[in-house]
Formats: sequence, C-alpha cells, structure tokens
Amino acid sequence: MPATPTVYADESNSTGENLLDPAQAIFCAAGVCVDADLARGIVDDAVAQMPASLGEPKYTTLSKTPNGQSVLLKALSSLTDQTIRAYLTHKQFMVTTKMVDMLVEQLAFETGYNMYADGAAPALANMLHHFGGVCGDKDAFDHLLHTFVRAARKRSKASADELFAAMAAYQATTDESFSGISGVLLITRAQADDIFATIASGKLLDNLDPAVPCLVELCHGLGAELGDFALVHDASKTIERQAPQLLTAHELPDPARPGQNLPRLPLTGITFSDSTSAPELQLADWVAGAVRQWATRNATGQDDPFADALEEIVQPWVLGGIWPDLETVTNPRRQE
Repeated sequence: MPATPTVYADESNSTGENLLDPAQAIFCAAGVCVDADLARGIVDDAVAQMPASLGEPKYTTLSKTPNGQSVLLKALSSLTDQTIRAYLTHKQFMVTTKMVDMLVEQLAFETGYNMYADGAAPALANMLHHFGGVCGDKDAFDHLLHTFVRAARKRSKASADELFAAMAAYQATTDESFSGISGVLLITRAQADDIFATIASGKLLDNLDPAVPCLVELCHGLGAELGDFALVHDASKTIERQAPQLLTAHELPDPARPGQNLPRLPLTGITFSDSTSAPELQLADWVAGAVRQWATRNATGQDDPFADALEEIVQPWVLGGIWPDLETVTNPRRQE
C-alpha cells in the first residue's frame, strides 16, 4: 500500500475575527506536499545565504530586503514541480458575506427560500461590497461594517442595538436605486438577536475567522490531487479548536444542498507542529506569504515590484478564494 501523503499548512496575515485591519487586508492559507529531503535542502540553502543574526527566516522578514527577496524567489522557484496550493480571503468582502450569511440568508431560509441554491447569497454580498460605499455614504457604510464585526465579536445584546443603529444611519444615505437592496438588512433584527445569543452561549466560535473556511477549501482542492492525506498545521488556536468539527464535517447538513450532508474532508488526521522541527512548515509559511503579497497587489492596485516578480510562480498555486466577483450578481429565481 502506498504511504499516506502528508500536507503541511500555514497562514499569512491571520488576524482572527478582526477582518478590518487595514494593514492586513488579505488572508492566505497554503498547503505543501513536498519531499522531506528536498524541503530540508531548500530551507538550509536559504538560511546559509542570510545573516546568522536573522533568526527564524519568516516570510515577513525575508521579503523586506533585496537579498531576502532573492532567497525567496530561488526557494519558491524550486517548488514548481511540487504539490502546492493556496486559498485566499479578501477580508472586507468576507464581512459582507457574513452579514448576508448570518442575517439575510437566515431570514430567507425561514420563509422557505434557500439563497445558496441559486447563488443569491454571494450575489447580494457582492452588491453590498461593490456598491455599498458608492450608492450610499462611504463613511456610514464603513461604520456599518466595523459595527457588524464588533457586534459579532462583543457577544452582547447591546451590540445588536448598535448594529441596527448603524444600519439605519447608513440606509438614510443610500440612493433610491440601492435602498431596496441595502434595506433588507434592517428587517433581520430577530435573526441578529438569535445569532448573537448563539455566539454568546459559546456554541458558535471563530465565526468571522477566515482560517477555517479557507482550510476546508484548501483540503478539498488538495484531496482532489492527493486523495486522503495527513495534515500537519502550524500552531493555530483556531484550527486546534475546530479540528474535531473539521474531521466530522460530513455529519453536518449542507445548506447549499438540502437533504444532503457536507462533503467529507479528505483527512486522516490533524496534528500541529512548527517550522523549527518541520522545514515543510517553513516552506508553507513562504508560500502563504508570497501568495498573499501577490493577491494584495491585485486587490489594492498598489505598485509592488516584488509581487510582480512572484506572479508567474505563485499564480498557478491559487485554488480560489472568498473574493469579490461582480459576475456572481445574477438571480436565477428572479429570471424564472
């Protein structure tokens, strides 16, 4: 029997449920399945080219200097024949997806309408993301997003009051053509109270953290190539908390497929380690950082020559992401 492959995973720009840190707008989860000897050789070669005083050669450190960038490009280029995959999150867009998911989708579900089945949920999230600050006051919309994040994290009834005050203040600034779309948020108070009560009870943890949904998609993508695999993740409180749920996800109902359960993750187990004992995790750190830097350049449009240099290497590794896409703004139910 062939040995079960092992994937090593790490993250870049993890801020937990704080999705609106302007300095860390993009999150990336990356997984590598690399020969152990090759991984050790790549890491040792990189360390040998850096000053002895550097310490652990993390991506954030190496990427700040020309010599470090050269080391990273050489190391990452040597991985092009290996199994490397990454999954991204545009954090501000995730805020609108969570508002739709936690509030509007639940309201719709209670009326018998599944917003996942026809793509209405991502369509609404994209409309709010792309047009919220254009068809209404931008500052009021930004305040709404920040208030939603605080409400979902503060776990108190008062936060719901604050959230709906922010919704009303924003709604008062919206164009007539957009007010019907954004106004749906204001009729979700009962759903907000229910979800915040669930969060306060401790039954729903890490709800805004992109680490889990990104890891789920990353595992499905890698599983399609490798079959079942063992996962070794860099130390992560979120993933450690959620590991039992990840391994039994197939026992839960799939909201997008009524009557069916979520697909099984192709995992034989989840363990945790660090790059001092597993050079593969050092490579996962570099991959996650490089993909995140390239994606940040794409999202912000800012000039970044190093991201330009990374593009040809890292773009083939990207499976997808929680990412804004106006092409999703269709509604098959309305078209029928």
